[in-house]
Amino acid sequence: MNLHRIELFLAVVDAGGFTAAAERRGIAQPAVSAALRKLEDELGVLLLVRGRRRLTLTAAGTAFLRHARAVLAQLAASRRELAAMQSLEVGQLAIGAPAMVAGHLLPPLIDGFLKQRPGLRLTIVQAGAEEIGGRVLRGDLDLGITADWRTPDGLVTQVLEVQAMVACVAAASPLASRRRLGWAELLDQRLIMFPRGYYQRSRVEDAAARLRRALDIAVEAESLPLVVDLVRRGHGVATLLAAAAVDLPGIATLALPAEATVPVAVCRRADAPPNAAVEAFHAYLLRHARGRLGGALAQATGAQATRLQPAGARARRR
Repeated sequence: MNLHRIELFLAVVDAGGFTAAAERRGIAQPAVSAALRKLEDELGVLLLVRGRRRLTLTAAGTAFLRHARAVLAQLAASRRELAAMQSLEVGQLAIGAPAMVAGHLLPPLIDGFLKQRPGLRLTIVQAGAEEIGGRVLRGDLDLGITADWRTPDGLVTQVLEVQAMVACVAAASPLASRRRLGWAELLDQRLIMFPRGYYQRSRVEDAAARLRRALDIAVEAESLPLVVDLVRRGHGVATLLAAAAVDLPGIATLALPAEATVPVAVCRRADAPPNAAVEAFHAYLLRHARGRLGGALAQATGAQATRLQPAGARARRR
């Protein structure tokens, strides 16, 4: 149905005549009459009775008037909403992130972004790297913050920061006096690990495969607080991001081999349709995440280095 004809019909009704409607719209009166005839032909009903002195709506015209006003009001509302979305006054965004990223790296970034765009609504989903990649590919998530490793076809990733992995042991463990663990030494321990599909689990499994060792997994868990508490209670050794292992009471952190790192990256579908909210958050991450994550890493590794110094060395330094 021709929207312009509907608008002219309303103009005629509101103005009380064809001539007045034409003057208000700035077009010729015959053009208005022709448009109304075509609208009536299209609908197959008579909308207006054209008298000498005034126009009268037919029963069909009265019914159509109600719907015409509703259509134009809905169209105006949709235009306003789309304009607000383009200006990022409103919008929705779904993001996936592993537990440590969601708990320690995302909060300051989301805080800064929402202060700039308070009208946006975010959904944060916690999962492993493989699941996040799959959900972004399926369109369930707009963006994933995950590890840039074994990226599936159809995803585009950009590295935000490279984070160090550390081994976490109970403060009462004999290992707590160590400064670092090699892969073989880590694999000698009972392990508390995230489930398959998490990047750090895959790194440890790869090391075990290279050394032809089996994993002795005491507990698998996705909950970061649970993993930390089980380590504290002496049930095994876990690997965490350095930034997530700062100032954990009852836990000592040990450096791992230099290649034990996590390339934290943002991923999105290569063929994703345009979405202003997604574009804005993606751009915000690229602008701000490197500095934020780097600062968190520096703080974490600095604190880690202090904790790993033998007590005598710290005393001599003081």
